[in-house]
Amino acid sequence: MQIYRADTLIDGSGGEPRRNVEIVVEDGRIREVAPAGLTPRPADARIYERPGATVLPGLIDVHLHLMFGTGPRSYEDVIDHDSDDLMLLRGARNAYLHLRAGVTTCRDCGARNRVAFALREAANAGLFLSPRLHVSGRPLTITGGHFWWCNEEADGVDGVRVATRQLLKEGADFIKIMASGGGTRGTDASRASYSVAEMAAAVAEAHQVGKKTTAHCLAAESVGRAVDAGLDQIEHFNFMHPDGSRVFDEAVAAKILECGIVLSPTIQTGYRQIERLQEKGEALTPRERTQLDGNLYKLETKLEFIRRFHEMGAPIVAGTDAIQEFGDYAIGLELLHRAGLSPMDVVVAATSGAARAMGVAEEVGTIRPGMAADLVYLDGDPLADIRAFGRVLGVVLGGRLVVDDRVALDDGIAALPSDGAVLAPVTR
Repeated sequence: MQIYRADTLIDGSGGEPRRNVEIVVEDGRIREVAPAGLTPRPADARIYERPGATVLPGLIDVHLHLMFGTGPRSYEDVIDHDSDDLMLLRGARNAYLHLRAGVTTCRDCGARNRVAFALREAANAGLFLSPRLHVSGRPLTITGGHFWWCNEEADGVDGVRVATRQLLKEGADFIKIMASGGGTRGTDASRASYSVAEMAAAVAEAHQVGKKTTAHCLAAESVGRAVDAGLDQIEHFNFMHPDGSRVFDEAVAAKILECGIVLSPTIQTGYRQIERLQEKGEALTPRERTQLDGNLYKLETKLEFIRRFHEMGAPIVAGTDAIQEFGDYAIGLELLHRAGLSPMDVVVAATSGAARAMGVAEEVGTIRPGMAADLVYLDGDPLADIRAFGRVLGVVLGGRLVVDDRVALDDGIAALPSDGAVLAPVTR
């Protein structure tokens, strides 16, 4: 038995915090959540506590690409020069970096060939320390479409249906559809790719076997088509138009709300580049100034879109896209707060709301009896200081303490002792 003490507990449900609580864990699951000291514990129970810390459910990232994390390199550079083997190894490293940031469940939204499947299988086998992984495998895309080099190009209703069935056969946890162009060279992010009928075919096949679907939607037209096709979730929703503008569509937004479609803003993409460019001040080149202006326009419109959707009551969840850098999870939560979500709304977006979006709300996302014992200890109270999400003290995965900031870890893939040596024995 392990006992994880919480001076402050935010259980992920959206309810009020609780003080001075013990979370009793057996066989990787939460057996009890009770006031500290209420019930005598066995002499061999082990306790973990961090005085002054706030405990939350393990955080969830609904959108990342573990094969990347390659800094400023372009898609084409990575695809042309990196093997699947290298992507697999880098994916293990990236998963661990996210775990250290408090992310205990994440969803890979597209990787080349079988890289994501192999990562999940290796993680499940305990070959490396990783969050719980849900993977789409290769994303569906039109011939020559965004991420075509992942090798699941599918055209027409029949082509999409066959490709979807193949991905499900291989074990995809959900289906990812590239509904518009994106950063892939030769594609147009402001224009839709798949028709409503094509996407609806993928949705029907996935839903038939109880799997969810999500769509990459940068173009305004692609958002509308994804809604009409019955997608469960929409990524990015940039509402881009061919003239370069980004204009919120009230009618489409109303449909999204009516259908209960989940929104994943991936708001932090490009944010660190904004910071780096702003630091250069007057030393910016004309090209860098153009990049900065474009990224600022993207950020400002996305903040406004999130604010409007939030005010309408649309479900918003936390996802990083994690193309350039892993472990940098907390900044996205800070930006959601900047967009108008209350600190408790942000907690829900990163825990129970994200779990519902993924279809795993009976396993993770809240701290209550019967759930997997995934916990994160934060230095401070995120309801008072949203930046506390970036100050992770400890991480528990399936009842096992896997991160403790007091234990010196180098930049390699390290783990705490499996015997729980940093957990103190019961003293009362």
